[in-house]
Amino acid sequence: MIQNWTSVCVRCHGPDETGSKTEGRAFFHNEYQPHLSSYGEMVLSPNSGVDVLFESNIDDEGAESWINADLVAVVEAEGMLSSIRRLTGHDSSMWVFGWGTNKSQLGTDLSSIHRFSLRNVGISGLAILRLKPSATQSGLLDIKSNGSTDEDESEAALGNERYPYQLSIPTIGKRLTLHGSGFGLIAPSVLINNISQGIVANIIHPYRAARRADEQANSLVLTDAKFLPGMEGGAVSWDETGELAGLSMLPIRRTDGEPVDISLVIPVACIVAAVSPYITIPRQPLQPDHIAALNSSSFINARQAVVMVQVGQTWASGVIISRSGHILTNAHVFTSFLDNISNRTWPNLRSGISLRVRIDSPQQQLWVDDCELVFVSESCWDVALIKIPETCVLNGFLPYLPLKTPEEISRLKPIVKGTPLFAIGHGIFGPSSGILPLITSGICSKVVTHAEKPVMLLSSAPVHRGNSGGVLVNTDGQFVGLVTGNGKTSTGRTITHLNFAIPLDAITVAVNAYLLDEDRKWLDRLNTPPIRVDDIWSLRGNAPVWDPIEKVSSKL
Repeated sequence: MIQNWTSVCVRCHGPDETGSKTEGRAFFHNEYQPHLSSYGEMVLSPNSGVDVLFESNIDDEGAESWINADLVAVVEAEGMLSSIRRLTGHDSSMWVFGWGTNKSQLGTDLSSIHRFSLRNVGISGLAILRLKPSATQSGLLDIKSNGSTDEDESEAALGNERYPYQLSIPTIGKRLTLHGSGFGLIAPSVLINNISQGIVANIIHPYRAARRADEQANSLVLTDAKFLPGMEGGAVSWDETGELAGLSMLPIRRTDGEPVDISLVIPVACIVAAVSPYITIPRQPLQPDHIAALNSSSFINARQAVVMVQVGQTWASGVIISRSGHILTNAHVFTSFLDNISNRTWPNLRSGISLRVRIDSPQQQLWVDDCELVFVSESCWDVALIKIPETCVLNGFLPYLPLKTPEEISRLKPIVKGTPLFAIGHGIFGPSSGILPLITSGICSKVVTHAEKPVMLLSSAPVHRGNSGGVLVNTDGQFVGLVTGNGKTSTGRTITHLNFAIPLDAITVAVNAYLLDEDRKWLDRLNTPPIRVDDIWSLRGNAPVWDPIEKVSSKL
């Protein structure tokens, strides 16, 4: 169910001598002079104003009737700065907020997020607007319900029956919809109030050990729904119920230009707490929410079996595939760290290069340093195998995803073009963040076959730096492919929605045979794929063969 949340288009206007407004904030005279009232409150600059456009106030000819609004207050969405601090970890210099990659927008200073201020208001600030009475007197506003006045309606939209909300605890995998006006000011009559859909990719608690329900409900939500400039502050709703889930935040981006196709959402519980001094909203009880969330036991186990692999100063993902502690990941993760004399069936890392693995559970994280690099493939099968000590357990168990036999795979529902898939891995955020793996959603774009067997899976689930060695799972949480990487443009830019994975069918026989007797001859078979399979993974096509062109006589 997609409820038509009224995500209005908001514009600010006023003096802009230094171009500060084009940086996205009207709270400033210029970049160096934030404007505070004599009481220390955040206010608009003199001669500035705010206008609001409802979709219903655009006529058939495209004429727009904007409504003036007053800025009532700017309040903090508490907990969001702490969640962002956890997300960026110790490398906050690698991150900016807004739409530029090398310069932060005004009010998005990550070095100041220990305390809410004008320097970071663009990250966790919520602006409360009140439509001016002249709008109702001129008939521009017509959204009355339940006998409320126009002023009541504009202030209390969160709390009436027409726009319901619930204080639910967000759950991984739950489907949601972003409402907003992406690029709205270019052509409001065309672009106002559009939507984008995705799932909850991760939940970042303000504190590492969030246990109480209210702490979890006030946690930053990450989603793989596509986010466009101008959608900031738009409503986010749960697909199944249409209820309000939160509001969209400014996007977070890497300063090195690596794409980040993940959007941030302030949860509704956090918003209600922030605006309650100004707007009366009926108190709602917290509700655990399990609607259509990916929280089956098999899916939870799949996420817990995905580990972070750190080699030197870089990181990737991996998946535990045996109770003995064998981890499957990608060979390319290690290529530049091997010594020159290594036989990849007996690989060695260069002197001084460390290898460690982080195992996660919701209650505990464990770094394992004494890892053995067992195998690094030299072929198109981008596979490496790591072994950790069997004594490394979390709460008495080691989560793992066993590789199915060819017979078991044949009994599964086959992966075909259009099959829903989910990518699980430690994309984007590195070891210092300490967060659990991201989950992104998509479909199988194509199954590439050779000799009637799948040899490559293409998926549209967004995959980022750090996802290498992660897993593709189906809607039942079953491991179906090992993520190897993305497509890239000729300039080297990553295409996050085009990723490649090795189907388990292609490697399960060799890897399972090794797990039985640990004879490396089985793994060595992965180094000799058919030539055509190597061509497929190298994206080499056959040269076109043209029919000869017959000479045409010039005689009539």
